[in-house]
Amino acid sequence: MKLQHKIVLFMIGILVIVIGGIGVLTFKQVENTIENQMGNNAMDLAVTIASMDRIKEALGDSKDYTIIQETVEKVRKRTRFQYIIVMDMDGIKYSYPIEHGLGKKYISGGEEKVLKTGQAYVSEDKNVLISAIRAFVPVYYNEKQIGAVVVGLLTDRVYDEIRPHIFIFKLTLVIGLLIGVIGATLLSLNIKRTIFGLEPKEIAVLLGQRENVLQSLKNGILAINQNGDITLFNKIAQDVIGLKEDDVGKNISKFKSSYMNQMMDVLKTKKSVYNEEVKISSNKLLLCSHTLLWNHKDEIIGVVTSFQDLTEVKEMAEELTGIKKMTYALRAQNHEFMNKLHTISGLIQLEAYDEAVDYIELISEQRQEISEILNYKIKNPHVAAILLAKYNKATEAKISLEIDPDSNLDNIPKGIMVDEICSVIGNLIENAIDELVKIENGVIRVRLNSDDKGLKIWIEDNGLGIDESIRNKIFEKGITTKNGNRGIGLSIVKRIIDSAGGTIEIIEKNGVVWDIYIPMERRIPYVECSYSGR
Repeated sequence: MKLQHKIVLFMIGILVIVIGGIGVLTFKQVENTIENQMGNNAMDLAVTIASMDRIKEALGDSKDYTIIQETVEKVRKRTRFQYIIVMDMDGIKYSYPIEHGLGKKYISGGEEKVLKTGQAYVSEDKNVLISAIRAFVPVYYNEKQIGAVVVGLLTDRVYDEIRPHIFIFKLTLVIGLLIGVIGATLLSLNIKRTIFGLEPKEIAVLLGQRENVLQSLKNGILAINQNGDITLFNKIAQDVIGLKEDDVGKNISKFKSSYMNQMMDVLKTKKSVYNEEVKISSNKLLLCSHTLLWNHKDEIIGVVTSFQDLTEVKEMAEELTGIKKMTYALRAQNHEFMNKLHTISGLIQLEAYDEAVDYIELISEQRQEISEILNYKIKNPHVAAILLAKYNKATEAKISLEIDPDSNLDNIPKGIMVDEICSVIGNLIENAIDELVKIENGVIRVRLNSDDKGLKIWIEDNGLGIDESIRNKIFEKGITTKNGNRGIGLSIVKRIIDSAGGTIEIIEKNGVVWDIYIPMERRIPYVECSYSGR
């Protein structure tokens, strides 16, 4: 049987039991109340008749049927009672609705107690012919019981009077039952729509499949509801982020993670984010996509995040990038070497032997100086490779790139990857080269220093400075003065330094100076960019 039919039948059964039970109990309560009221009314009338002096005198002295019959019938006709019977101690009737019953013995029974003990009481007279409520009251004359009064009211007469009210009551019960049935049907339809018409077995199968799919994915999956409470995550997410099984239901604000904060930002802005790199630790980088979840009413019910661990990919990229940079450096060096050989060859052909020797000594000294700095002062081969590549490119462009002999690079800060340092240095030197090709005697000075506290990067040029139109928004993505460029280099530098918790200071002093500091121990990420013109 379908879930919808089960719900309808169950609700109908509950309603029938509840409404039917209430109806029966109420009807019985009303019936008892009516019968008690009938008995009380009969008792009151019987006491009144038994207290009438005319009745007591006629029954005690004259035994006159006529006086008692006339008196009683006048009273009976003004009431709703079917009969009022006055009898003597032998049960002989002195009043009766039908006159030919006068003088005969009362045979309906129930009078023995009042005649023998003199007690007043109410009793029911139920037989195959009639059903009545009777009140028995003794009659006293001169302090002696001389008979009894019986007042009877047929229950059918009372029910005839209240039958319209009972009909309305039953009709109300039936209408209530119908409304309940309609409500149960609508409820079942609503439940069916909410669960997309699926049966419990189908839902159980889907839940099992969902769990298997989640756990088999190579990407991490994490979902939260509209309040920021975690609703589910798979094994990959548990291992990478460090979640526990009992974290389901906890609010992500308790985890104090930039990754979690991004999910809350997506909830607030109501805009999904795709392919965003997030560093959750000094050596852990994730590629995340945060997607909004909607229900069938187009209401936002949460956010689901899928992510890839890029740590291993980044390490491989660093190796490949280092090889690529070394290759580029060698190619640039070979090109520069061929140019110098051509120069030396020309000098020899012109028999300018002294000039050729001086030129060779100058080149040898320059090469020896840059080699010693890169080999002995810059201990990281990736950074040395990018500096050598940029040195050769600057030389080709007739720009002097000077690396401070006092530079040293022994350790890389924990909050940044070596590839990111290469990206910062490469972007800043590349920007300087692009500016210095516009002038003569261009010079770029680079100084790197690391100690236990942090890494300092100083890059200076003697160019024309930063264009005033972009000075206050230089780190925004897409801002550039170059034709055909996308303006993302400095935005990348800003994001990297921001992620590492470092600072950037831009100084204009006969050109531009980039003063960068990156702490060895990663702090809470923040951006501190200052600009000073001198």
